[in-house]
Amino acid sequence: MIAIWKLIVFGLSWLVIVYLFNSLVARKFKKINVKLAALYFVTVALIGVFGEIFLDTFYNHAVGHPLWRYNILPVQHGYTSKFAVGSWGIIGIYLYLMHDNLANKWTITKTRYLSLIFSVEALVIEALFTLSAKIFLGSYVYYYLPGDLWHVSSFQNIPFYFICGVIIVQTVKRFKEDPYFFTVMSACLIAVLIYIAK
Repeated sequence: MIAIWKLIVFGLSWLVIVYLFNSLVARKFKKINVKLAALYFVTVALIGVFGEIFLDTFYNHAVGHPLWRYNILPVQHGYTSKFAVGSWGIIGIYLYLMHDNLANKWTITKTRYLSLIFSVEALVIEALFTLSAKIFLGSYVYYYLPGDLWHVSSFQNIPFYFICGVIIVQTVKRFKEDPYFFTVMSACLIAVLIYIAK
């Protein structure tokens, strides 16, 4: 069992990496709107965790084995993890900062382009995330059964990440109309999922 403090330090380190990377892309330290950052964090965590359970359940029934399994704090048959809330939340912060960069630097705001970019970025981010976990925590966060990307990700995820990107972009757009309500609602739904998860 990995100590909780190590998971917290690991997650916070990734938040710093995400912030510094996006500041480097913007060529200035990014200002953070806490309300919007929190909205992105919990919305992406909610969509990611529920999406993982849906996709891996479907994949397991269709193919006969899951696409991945979580090694750290697994729940829902290993399709997701209590730690996945934090890892998807970090991706939410990444998207919050990167969407701002894409809109302001390159005027990329269309859902299909943002989703296509996300589907490639997600493969890279999840591979780096689990590889760094192996170094820092001594265990991969998740393990992909297909070996097309050395079991740290899989090209089979690209369609899922594209659909996930569309859902994230459209959901955040609507949630921005009442960020406080939707942040609290998303956090409550995640808490219920994690609390009742087996």
